[in-house]
Amino acid sequence: MRRDGPISPLGGAIDSSAPEYLQHTNIERVTKLEAAHIVPFMLSKYSTMRNLLSMFAGSNLNSRLVGRSINGPSNIFCTDPFTHTLFDEFIIGVEYVNQQYKLRKVVTRKAGGPFIARAQDGEELLFGRGPEGATMDLPDGELFNIHLSIAKVLHASGAGEVIEKVLQDEDDYREGIVKDEGSCSKILAFALRQALNGLK
Repeated sequence: MRRDGPISPLGGAIDSSAPEYLQHTNIERVTKLEAAHIVPFMLSKYSTMRNLLSMFAGSNLNSRLVGRSINGPSNIFCTDPFTHTLFDEFIIGVEYVNQQYKLRKVVTRKAGGPFIARAQDGEELLFGRGPEGATMDLPDGELFNIHLSIAKVLHASGAGEVIEKVLQDEDDYREGIVKDEGSCSKILAFALRQALNGLK
């Protein structure tokens, strides 16, 4: 929030710590923002996954996905919990092109909820408008593009629905909603394998 301000660029939610005048004029958009990783933190523990990502991207991402880097501002943005879930489930993504960030609704029929539903596909997202925006790293556009590419592969191949069913069954089995970045890593690994097989 120091980098981007109290209004999330992705979703437009307003953090509950925002100035009162901002909250009162937009009460329906006030919630608690949380930090979201572009590439899941779990990848910092798996060198095989980092190598797969590097192959997929065509560049060496290892140094950017370990240690402090994976939790640094270039791999993190703030958003509301619902939008965070849509991003983690590859329903929405961000495209970085010509030094601009743009919202992409990968699965339009599922890209709803209290904030994203009002946003348009292709809408420009403005990061770095907070009090320290000029001094902090902006989100890494290449990481956003990798996430978006994986989302497209998942949903174009129909694998996304299969994975969604498996994860839902797992949640049902545990008798509750389980928020697990490990699941996101499993989806990522599957999509990368599919994409790399297609390139051979």
